[in-house]
Amino acid sequence: MRSFDKYRDTKYVQKTDIGPGILVTIAKITEENVAPDDKPEEMKYVLHFKEKYKPWVPNIGSLEEINRITGTGDVDQWPGTVIVMYVNPDVEFQGKRIGGIRCRAPKNQPPQNEQPPATQPAGPNPDWVGENPVPPEDDIAF
Repeated sequence: MRSFDKYRDTKYVQKTDIGPGILVTIAKITEENVAPDDKPEEMKYVLHFKEKYKPWVPNIGSLEEINRITGTGDVDQWPGTVIVMYVNPDVEFQGKRIGGIRCRAPKNQPPQNEQPPATQPAGPNPDWVGENPVPPEDDIAF
C-alpha cells in the first residue's frame, strides 16, 4: 500500500517510517517539548539511535518494555540497548484503532533481568522472547 504519509515532514519517526520492522540501537535519551507550537509544553523522553533514523517519542508502555528489556528504569543506562521497533495495527488512540509503533527485544535475546526459558514453548512464534508477542505473521528476521 502506498501512503501519502511519507511526504509529511516530521521531526520524529512515524509508523510509516518503520516498514515491517527495524533493528535499532539506542544512542541517547533526551527530554524534549514535543507539543505543537500552539499548545502548552509537553515534555517527553525522546530516543535517538545510532542508525540513521529519526528520533522516537515512545509512550509509557514502550518505555516500560525497554525497562523490562534493560532491567533498569534508569534511562541513562539505556544507550547501547538494541530493540526492534515494529507497527502494531491494534494500537488505539481516542477510541479508534489507528496502529502505532511498539518495541520488543530482538529474537532470542532475553531481557537483562530475565533468564531464558529452559525450553522454548511451542506455538506460532517459538522464537519470541517477551511478554507482548508480535502477531504470528511477524516476518521480521530479528
